Amino acid sequence: MRLKCPAAFFQIILCLELKQAMIPPIKNFSLGTRIMVMFGFLMFNYLLFPSVASLVVGQFYGMDKIIDVLSGNMHGDSEKYVFLFVQGVGSLGAFAFTSLLVSQMETGFVLKRLGLNIRPALKFFVMGVFAVLVAQVFTQFLVEVNQQIPLPKALKFLEEQEAQAEKITNTVLAGNGWMMFMANVLVLAVIPAIGEELFFRGLLLGDLLKSKVNPAFAIIGTGLLFSISHFEFGNMLAIWALGSFLGYLYYTSGSLWLSMAAHFTNNFLVILFKYLYNSGYIKSDIAEATFPLYAVVISAAVFMLCLFVINKWRRPVDFSIQLSAPVLDEEEGYGLNNEE
Repeated sequence: MRLKCPAAFFQIILCLELKQAMIPPIKNFSLGTRIMVMFGFLMFNYLLFPSVASLVVGQFYGMDKIIDVLSGNMHGDSEKYVFLFVQGVGSLGAFAFTSLLVSQMETGFVLKRLGLNIRPALKFFVMGVFAVLVAQVFTQFLVEVNQQIPLPKALKFLEEQEAQAEKITNTVLAGNGWMMFMANVLVLAVIPAIGEELFFRGLLLGDLLKSKVNPAFAIIGTGLLFSISHFEFGNMLAIWALGSFLGYLYYTSGSLWLSMAAHFTNNFLVILFKYLYNSGYIKSDIAEATFPLYAVVISAAVFMLCLFVINKWRRPVDFSIQLSAPVLDEEEGYGLNNEE
């Protein structure tokens, strides 16, 4: 083939170099090694990003003040905003950045690898959100059951950490200011729905499904890791159930947007009920409420019906193909342009 202009030669060389440069460095690693890489980057970024955020705000407030705030000693909205800033940056860095980085290293195509290239039908969104809504009573029942399970002696030290984390959460959610409510929604609902879903469902569960791991084991296993990562033994069963449900949504649709929407709904409800209680719109704290058995049964039954309907709508997804790297020439525009 005759080249129409000297620039075409350099175009060919550039395309070949792009393909070579974009060979994912961990593409051919074993599943176990890739998972180790995922969690290695997660732990590193979990330490790095909050530290950087703390150093940044520490330039204005002083590091002693920042350390005091992060330990839970917050006495005003300004200190709560500082805490939320560090929390938000840490969550984005640990989960979102790790997911984007590792997926790039694994396939070179971030959106497809993480299941962000598929938008499910509106009915999936409606049913997923509705399932989270109706499951709230059943979830509270799981929390009550969980609290009856004694913590093993070897893990008793976690009780103090959990109590401290609960104290910090209650402090941040206290108050009835509209701006603080919006900040809480952003940092405690939006960012976790994005970051945690990118990591636990898009990256981790996606890799297990792509590697032909049994779907039930993969969904339940990643749900358990999701629960453990929260370090809330008293809520472990409820978070495990939620994580498994979010994994099921991803498995049945192949889209991460669906699990993100459901995750956001769950977290938003917690923040909203606290805000309504603190503002006096409702008389009791839903998080501390005890529901009658018939309400629990109805909640569980309707939730199971939602799962049945979602399963009926399920579209077959071959994750070994869906999450694999596409051909560069066809999907990323690296092919030669011979029209000139």
